[in-house]
Amino acid sequence: MTTARDRILGRLRAVRAPGAASAAFTYPDPRADDPGAAHAAWERQQAPLAGAAGDLAERFAEAQRAAGSLVARIPAWDALPAAVTPWIGRFGIRSALTGREPRLEPLRRHLAALGVQVGRYERPVEEQRGELFATDLGITTSAAAVAETGSIVLIPSPEEPRLLSLAVPIHLAIVEVATIVPTLADFIRTGAYQQRLPANLVFVSGASRTADIELTLAMGVHGPKTLLVAVVG
Repeated sequence: MTTARDRILGRLRAVRAPGAASAAFTYPDPRADDPGAAHAAWERQQAPLAGAAGDLAERFAEAQRAAGSLVARIPAWDALPAAVTPWIGRFGIRSALTGREPRLEPLRRHLAALGVQVGRYERPVEEQRGELFATDLGITTSAAAVAETGSIVLIPSPEEPRLLSLAVPIHLAIVEVATIVPTLADFIRTGAYQQRLPANLVFVSGASRTADIELTLAMGVHGPKTLLVAVVG
């Protein structure tokens, strides 16, 4: 007798990509005798990024827009306040919170001039948890970005805790063009995060979204409902 479980699994098997079960895939092994060779072998198996030598920033921006994010490309940090201004009115932002990145000071002053209540994460997270969850906009920098997937790499730290990009309904992420790499493999091969291993790496490829078993899409359940991205450089 066919059960509901059998029917569900049967449908899943029917749509599985041909040959997926038998395809051999080697992941990079940090304990390998030659980690560089292991990374290179893994990279060769990644889907090629067309035009990898071209405008990675535009490829990254396209991928983020395809995921529903709003993206602004600006030439330098001093153009950040003007780029953010339209978003403040559009989303009715009344409060914002940043970490302790000095380059954000002009933006902080600009937001305050627009009437936004601007806070700074500067106390233990337990003491600012209430403020984090009550703030409209969380602003963070980023460690890197991946053009192929449009992923922003965040490395939470005492200066920029994970909640600064998780507990808020709107997240503004600032990505520097110089940190954008073609693929995830390229990011891993840089070894940047391995110099000081973080508690976790966070890859943000769009606003938070989830779907139940009936595939009903819900936004903002596990994180920000809106992602704003400023690409600097």
